[in-house]
Amino acid sequence: MKGSALLLLLCGLLLTTHAQEETVLRIMATDAVHFVVTDPVGRKTGCDLRGAQRPPIVNGIPHSNYSFETIGDIPPPGDSASAGVSLLFEFGPLTAENEGTYDLQLFGRRLSKYEISSFLETTGKGGVAVKESAATGVIGVGQTVLYAFMLDAPFVRPIPLTKAVNTSILRQDLDNCYELKLLGNRSFHKELSNILDSYKKHLSKKETLKAVKELEEFHDRITKEYKEGTKARDKRFVTADALHILSYDVKYLIDQLHDTSKHGREGDKDKKPKK
Repeated sequence: MKGSALLLLLCGLLLTTHAQEETVLRIMATDAVHFVVTDPVGRKTGCDLRGAQRPPIVNGIPHSNYSFETIGDIPPPGDSASAGVSLLFEFGPLTAENEGTYDLQLFGRRLSKYEISSFLETTGKGGVAVKESAATGVIGVGQTVLYAFMLDAPFVRPIPLTKAVNTSILRQDLDNCYELKLLGNRSFHKELSNILDSYKKHLSKKETLKAVKELEEFHDRITKEYKEGTKARDKRFVTADALHILSYDVKYLIDQLHDTSKHGREGDKDKKPKK
């Protein structure tokens, strides 16, 4: 009888400890941007800078909140950014009902490099466990960049933020890197831009292999300049930030083209050979 009572007591303690565990998602971005998170059913939390002079902050996702974090004064959403201000999205405690794919759209407040991080914080008997994932990029005034992330119970893995890339985003990143002096000089920027023109031309003609070769050439050029470094009389250069941002874009697009090509070949299997 005593053994049964002890077993019930231990089970009760385990259930109580488990019930006390809470997991919260926090996403923080530097002050170069505002952002909006959209849940799988279309509800939104954040601040959309498009269309309104002083756009409101909306908290449409249940159990979520969008706010500023700063040591000094907090600027209105439509005002120019102030150093030291961060934007914070908080969501939780998370449950199985929160599973799914979420969109995260950035809106540029100024021409700048940005950083955005996700923190999955679980509070329990052992204290607070934090799992972090981060991304960086470049953005200009009025520009947008789209990310996505997946919430999957029991919420024990970091939440990576996956950037969606298309031809326009790659060119946008190239131009912003040049304007921010993360790569140079003008003639080098022009060379890279011409490669993207050729890539887009092949893409429009559905010449997948040629499009991939243009992207590989683009990546080879920036990698070579990065490895050579800045020489005393050479104004051509690529910084580590530019290499990281543009390499991600190129790899994303190449992977997309390979997937398209693969599906196309699979679709051709059912076709009868010509006699």
